[in-house]
Amino acid sequence: MNRRAIVVSYMQSLLWIALLTALISAERNIVELVLTDFVHGNPHRTQGNAISMMKAFTPVAGIIAFIGTFLVFTLPQFFQAEVVGALDQIFGDRARFAVWPALPLTAVLTWYCSDYLTPSNLCFAGNCMEAYEHGLSISRYMTALAIQTPITLFTLLYFNTDLSGRSKKPVLLAALAIAIVIGGLSGYVRALAQYRFL
Repeated sequence: MNRRAIVVSYMQSLLWIALLTALISAERNIVELVLTDFVHGNPHRTQGNAISMMKAFTPVAGIIAFIGTFLVFTLPQFFQAEVVGALDQIFGDRARFAVWPALPLTAVLTWYCSDYLTPSNLCFAGNCMEAYEHGLSISRYMTALAIQTPITLFTLLYFNTDLSGRSKKPVLLAALAIAIVIGGLSGYVRALAQYRFL
């Protein structure tokens, strides 16, 4: 496979990752509002207001997650594509597995992009977030590694379908099912956190 085809496959998988991340974010918002306002009964907000929030904030949350995915994962995806492309001349199709030994460095790139390319220290309506201190720590690195690992796995599986000429449907359907579960569970966890304030 030539380098251009490798980069195209990796960027297509990044697009799918961004779409799935947007789905997770949107679903998390809906599940949280349904559980908090309709199941538990939020006395501080009407159900009509909750529906309005679903309509207004769900697309915004999805768009922010989509853009954030590109900010954080574009450089790591390019790095992995370049590793595979560089080693393809030597190892052939087996070069695709080089992403695993390169994963620790890829996680550093993921942390860097997350830490420095995404907004921090934001202010909304005069309320500012606590000042964020940039820098790599063990916990931040482990978080980046934990997030980058399934993304690398998805990208490798997606790339394998390009190499073998098989259908991408099984990989995409499995990723969609996982995204739905993650979105639902994270919405449930956020709803549980909101119950304390009701």
